[in-house]
Amino acid sequence: MLNKRGTARLCSQLKMLLGSGVPLLEALGIIKGLIPPKNGGRISAVIEKINQGHSLSEATADWLPPLATGSIRAAERSGELETTLGTLAKYFEEKAELEERLIGSLIYPVFVLMLCLFSVLALIFLVMPGLKSVFNDLGADLPPLTSAILGLSDLFSRYGIALALVIVVLGGIIFRQLERGGWEKQLIKIPLIRKLFFQEMIIHGFGTLGALLNSGLSMMEALTVTANSSRNRIFKQVILQAQAGIENGGKLSDSLGEGQYFPAETVQMLRIGEDAGKLAAMLINIAHFQSKERESAIKRITTLFEPVMTLSVGVVVGVVVMSLFLPLISMISNIK
Repeated sequence: MLNKRGTARLCSQLKMLLGSGVPLLEALGIIKGLIPPKNGGRISAVIEKINQGHSLSEATADWLPPLATGSIRAAERSGELETTLGTLAKYFEEKAELEERLIGSLIYPVFVLMLCLFSVLALIFLVMPGLKSVFNDLGADLPPLTSAILGLSDLFSRYGIALALVIVVLGGIIFRQLERGGWEKQLIKIPLIRKLFFQEMIIHGFGTLGALLNSGLSMMEALTVTANSSRNRIFKQVILQAQAGIENGGKLSDSLGEGQYFPAETVQMLRIGEDAGKLAAMLINIAHFQSKERESAIKRITTLFEPVMTLSVGVVVGVVVMSLFLPLISMISNIK
């Protein structure tokens, strides 16, 4: 599946070429020569499928995100392919930039955490064993703190590989459960994670649905594509319930408000958009607002997390260093 940045670039290039009067197949051939070879093969497959009689949306169904193929399908019906490609390029460009900013804000805290962790491990595995032999040779009485740190060092030295394997296995199990959505209902019980979780539902779900409606898809088709493009099981369930409610003559805002997954003000804004006949624009505006809110929240969290993390690691390193010097101080005192 092509990533967001690649999708934005492809849609932008294709829009410019089609707008210049270049036929679709020729435009795809030009793009093939501009992109890396690994994606050039995918373009060749798309060209081959179109030559076999498939539409552009059908030819790119297994390569582009569901939002892109769904929007292109609607544009092929309405004859607004160039406009839709421009909208998709802008949408995926904004999504890519948002993700890159979020990742960038987390790089420094993670780097500091890893550096401090390696420092502590170096003290435990490299420094402590050598000092232990020195203490044994001198026959010094070790304080309880030093004995505890040395015992921890022995434990890691003997069973470090086994413990690392256990951590890796448990991490893999947790990751797979998260991928399957098995622990979503447990995770959302944590207040901070719950807020970020539902913000992601709004940002991805509302943004996708609004973009699809803007592209000309019917509400039912747009809901189907939105559900298929999400890996969030709770969100898929919400969308399927919304589909059932709309089929029975209900409104989207009423269906989404029943599950209490979305804030009341969000549901109210949807209702206003429906009454004004501007639901698609309202969905996109809500998603954009929530993305800004999430970005600000993550920046605040990382800003607070950095000093707390640095202080915590400093305390750990200080305790380890203190455990090393306490026996030395005790021996010097006895000599005097």
